[in-house]
Amino acid sequence: MLLCVVNIIHAQHVDPSRNQSVTCRPFGACEPCPLDALHEPFCHPFGNRQLMHCSNTTIPTPRPDEPYPISPPPGALGETPAWQPCGRVPAQERADFYEFVACNLFFATVAIAVSLFRSRRIEANQARRLAVRIGLVRGGG
Repeated sequence: MLLCVVNIIHAQHVDPSRNQSVTCRPFGACEPCPLDALHEPFCHPFGNRQLMHCSNTTIPTPRPDEPYPISPPPGALGETPAWQPCGRVPAQERADFYEFVACNLFFATVAIAVSLFRSRRIEANQARRLAVRIGLVRGGG
């Protein structure tokens, strides 16, 4: 048991003369997540993701005898693609808005047409009842 703990501590030992850091930069535009990746954390909260290129930059800490430390050039260690969540895609949001407006116009048109048809039918029914009441319509039977 103690040997496992020592091995874990040794594996996590960090050289104090070096600072480990990862630098990521956006690569590409924000895009909708595919259906099979919607459960991933980088697809939350809006369901969109953006490709990132990350590089591991190891920066040595300056020693007292080194007046001018030299750092490796960026991108020299290679890049790893990764995803990050991003906001809403303006083109998609605009398309969704126009779809919403079109659906509302359709439902409003149908509601007005049904209302006009119903009011004309009720008006004709009332006119027929009034005509029977005042005797304009003679029974043919």
